[in-house]
Amino acid sequence: MPIKPSILIVQLILVGHRKNYVTRFNPGVNIIYGDSATGKSSILELINYAFGSKNFIYEREIETSVKYLALELSLNNITFVIKRDIFSPQKNIEVYQSTFAEIDAVYPKLLAADFSSNEGPDGYISDFLLEALNLPILKVKEAPSKVDSPMVRLSFRDLLKYSYLKQDDVGSKGFLGNGNWPLSNKNKQTFKYIFNLLDSNISALEGELGRVTAQKNRLDMKYDSISEFLRETRFESSVELLDSQDELTRQATILQEQLQHINSSITSDNQTYSYLKGKLAEVSDAIKLNNYQSEHSISTIDRFSRLKNDYLIDVAKIKSIIEANTLIGGVVNSAFPCPICDNTINLKDVNDEYQMDESKNASQEINSINRRVKDLDILIQQEREKLSVLKSELKDLQDDEEKARRLLDLEAGNMISPYLAERDGIFSEYATVKEKIRQVENNSKVRRQHKIIFEEAKSLSESIDKLSNQLAELRKTAPSLDEVLATLGDLLATYLETVNIKDRRDISISKSTLLPVLRNRDYGEITSGGLRTILSIGYLAILFKLSLRKDMNLPAFIMVDTVGKYLGKTQSQYKETDTREDSKEGVSDPTKYKNMYAYMLSLAESAENLNIPCQILLVDNDVPIDIQRDYSGFVVSHFSSRGENGLPFGLIDDAHLH
Repeated sequence: MPIKPSILIVQLILVGHRKNYVTRFNPGVNIIYGDSATGKSSILELINYAFGSKNFIYEREIETSVKYLALELSLNNITFVIKRDIFSPQKNIEVYQSTFAEIDAVYPKLLAADFSSNEGPDGYISDFLLEALNLPILKVKEAPSKVDSPMVRLSFRDLLKYSYLKQDDVGSKGFLGNGNWPLSNKNKQTFKYIFNLLDSNISALEGELGRVTAQKNRLDMKYDSISEFLRETRFESSVELLDSQDELTRQATILQEQLQHINSSITSDNQTYSYLKGKLAEVSDAIKLNNYQSEHSISTIDRFSRLKNDYLIDVAKIKSIIEANTLIGGVVNSAFPCPICDNTINLKDVNDEYQMDESKNASQEINSINRRVKDLDILIQQEREKLSVLKSELKDLQDDEEKARRLLDLEAGNMISPYLAERDGIFSEYATVKEKIRQVENNSKVRRQHKIIFEEAKSLSESIDKLSNQLAELRKTAPSLDEVLATLGDLLATYLETVNIKDRRDISISKSTLLPVLRNRDYGEITSGGLRTILSIGYLAILFKLSLRKDMNLPAFIMVDTVGKYLGKTQSQYKETDTREDSKEGVSDPTKYKNMYAYMLSLAESAENLNIPCQILLVDNDVPIDIQRDYSGFVVSHFSSRGENGLPFGLIDDAHLH
């Protein structure tokens, strides 16, 4: 039986200037909650960015603290690390087949982030992810009803829409492109791809089978050629290399201890020794200065970022004032008697005299501030480049420091002849051992890459088996859209019964939109935002549930940002709802809220019972007390903007200190 596609996030690592910021995840349900503006949504968006999103909108804390992100995850039970530059989305994404701790021991794939960019040396991240999940890479018609419609590539990004609900998408009328024909059509094509319902499925799968088979044959030839070379050169096996590395490391430790013992026995105050000691002190001072300048540069970036934020706030305020003046109206040009003297006052004269109309000045001020913002962006980039140069200079200084220390050690040894021959011999042997260690490490890297090629070929074999089985099944009994929609409609009815919504009748999945229908009203016609929230989350949940039972092109993986949207906790933040309908439906009932969580947990339990890897990541704001209590074991991150009860202040947990 083919392996079901699976995604398990192991850990999200933000590699920073001061420290690394790590969020670890578990199989099954993972809950992230806490105060607003603490970085909860950023966790899911960073995962989305690692999966090839075009950009990531970062906050100031990330801008001043983080260098790049690394996402360690398991795809079909194989561990990978996706490494991506947060600030340069156009750069190639690096993918390592290893844990994060071991990425230096393997060669990465270099992949382009999206199809609008030039192809990376090893292709695109979308194709890599689909191949790693053993999912077919197909093209679909842009307009299925047109015979001459161009074919467009169906990507992992399209598939992810059925696994990831962003904050703006939860309960939205535009869920899955509803109301946007081109986007909705592509999503419906993706839906059919998930269930192998595409009109051209058999021919497309035949083409994909041919492509994957050819790719496997190329990998087999590559693997055989490398294997033959390794045999002919009598290249050590992985086990032999590991044993050699352990033995060489042990020898290096002993030799280093012997060198330290000899050096500790030597004392000297001659001229050469003093000169070298002074040079070492100079380099050490230069390193301290470099570190100070780096800290100053980081502080400057932080200060400029704060100032930039203040300017943007000022622009918003001025625009609000202009808008207010527009709504309130201008000064009435009328005359009236002065309350103090007998003269008549005309407001037009006063306005002309004191230039009370400042709208032009306000617009000029906005333009001026915007220019300052652009200048600050340039300054921030200059500081980043300066910081990069300082890091490079630091490496050179550290090399000079190491060289000075070696010369100092050598001079100390030369000054006492009884130690000279012994020390030189040990040092020479130590250098030889270190070089052998480097050679063994490089050879181990080659062996590991050889193994990775074998594993990739094995994975392609599994893809070939899966595609062959899908083709055989399609040729025998092609699945029916009506049957799939009927099954999903039944699952949706069970879900809504579990949540316990009111008036559960006429529940189905629309054949035209492929979206939920309740009381014979299509999803987009439902005015209660809370009810749409329950339905949109439920839609992903029932697809997840069906993927446990059926052979589908969809991993058992869900990410939802703000489960409680429109459910009585966030009404003031979102406007796309009829609050009277929300009240009528009783969506703020905490029991419904808890029932949704209970349903998610039941999904994870079902997957565990079937021994199917699955993961559900839920982000929320004000989680009810009983959910905090009953599901505390599933909480992986809990943030407090005030650091209450010792909780971290946010994703960047030391931002308040800098």
